[in-house]
Amino acid sequence: MKTARRVAFNFASLSLSEIIAKALQLFVFVYIARNYGKSDFGDFGFAIAFSAILAVVADFGISSLLIREISRDKKSLGKYFSNSIVIKSFLAIVTFILAFAYLNLLGYSYNAKIIAYILLAFAVLQSFTDLFYSAFRAFERMHFDSGIKVLRMIVLVILVVILVRNHASLVAVGIAFPLTEIVMFLVSSIIYLKYFEGLSIQYDSAIIKNILKESFPFFVSLIFVTLLVYVDSVMLERIKGPEEVGIYVAAYNILFGISFIPLMFSNSVYPVFSRYFKSDWSLLNFAYKKSLSYMLIIGLPASIGIWVYASKIIRLVYGAGYESSILALQILCWFVFLRFVNIIPGTALSAINRQSSRTLCQALVAIINIAMNIFLIPKYGFIGAAYATVISESFFIILYFYFTSKYDIKINIFQIIAKPIMASAIMYLVISRIDNMLLGIAIGIISYFAALVILRAFGKDDKQLITRIIRNV
Repeated sequence: MKTARRVAFNFASLSLSEIIAKALQLFVFVYIARNYGKSDFGDFGFAIAFSAILAVVADFGISSLLIREISRDKKSLGKYFSNSIVIKSFLAIVTFILAFAYLNLLGYSYNAKIIAYILLAFAVLQSFTDLFYSAFRAFERMHFDSGIKVLRMIVLVILVVILVRNHASLVAVGIAFPLTEIVMFLVSSIIYLKYFEGLSIQYDSAIIKNILKESFPFFVSLIFVTLLVYVDSVMLERIKGPEEVGIYVAAYNILFGISFIPLMFSNSVYPVFSRYFKSDWSLLNFAYKKSLSYMLIIGLPASIGIWVYASKIIRLVYGAGYESSILALQILCWFVFLRFVNIIPGTALSAINRQSSRTLCQALVAIINIAMNIFLIPKYGFIGAAYATVISESFFIILYFYFTSKYDIKINIFQIIAKPIMASAIMYLVISRIDNMLLGIAIGIISYFAALVILRAFGKDDKQLITRIIRNV
């Protein structure tokens, strides 16, 4: 129960901060979209996608490795942290060289290149801040992580609003991003020095080689994961131009804000899965089953609700000029459910040292995604990119569950999904007849969970677990 309370507290802490941070992030993107138009917003969306892909080189999977290793041996924090700074400093230089070569060889416009360089600087700086996050998460003190994320977005919102109100160029607005991250790095450094240990730069070739070796599977995994998320925007820009990127990104950003829920839950249970892998396999299976069950219960109705109210969401958020994003949102909304389902078995594979299997799954899906984008985007534009994303994500279900079952983490997915499907069907019948979106959401939530209770979706172990967590938080 102590572990359960800690997971619940960390998940609540991360979720609350992510709700605030993602809401503010969405505000920033919407504010830029409304004030600069689809074409300029498309350049901005391309720069975000491009910088995210190249930032994988700057991180090299080191942040994920540190969480796993430090959570198992807290005394290893100093040696991992200091040598990781050395590695990332070199990787940052390599990242900018790659960016310069790609953008100039493919002949991007001056404006697109400048914005891409600026947002890449932001992404690289963030990879250094992520080292501190690794320490916070490994010690299961996610409230530090949470506070910094909220602070980051507050500072960024203030800077962006000031610049836009003063009619600054999109390039000037972009500069607000790396400036904000410099502040976050300094704040993270202060917390680390005060609550963890001294900050030093050490060079130990043996440790560096070990970090690079052990982080490489995470690096390869990150490449494929990032390509899955962002390659469609990059390809869409090259094939159809920035305006279609703006339409597509407008819809995708709404869903990207929601997908933080499974990600934060994954961050909370990852150290727990890793520890149980070493100590108690039965507890690992129990934690896995419950985690997957809760993600299913949340993810399915979320996708249905977005599908029903897609037109109202787009008009409310972006206003006139983005009606084309409605269809993209109705297609992409199923990505939310798939992501909720897929993230738990993926996390489990990493926690039991089967990162290579997870990487293989991601590689196969990334190849499928790129191939589908190549085939669909020239014919269907942003609609083709949306279908490619959803279809590709669905392949994770087959692959992830195959490997978790192979490594003796077994679950009957049909058994735990049957009742959420029935409850979701009831919710759909209710909200499809309610035109008012806010009223529909409220009644939908009530009807959904009432149906789950009637269907007895929650067993005695769920009730006992939740009750004991609430009593002891």
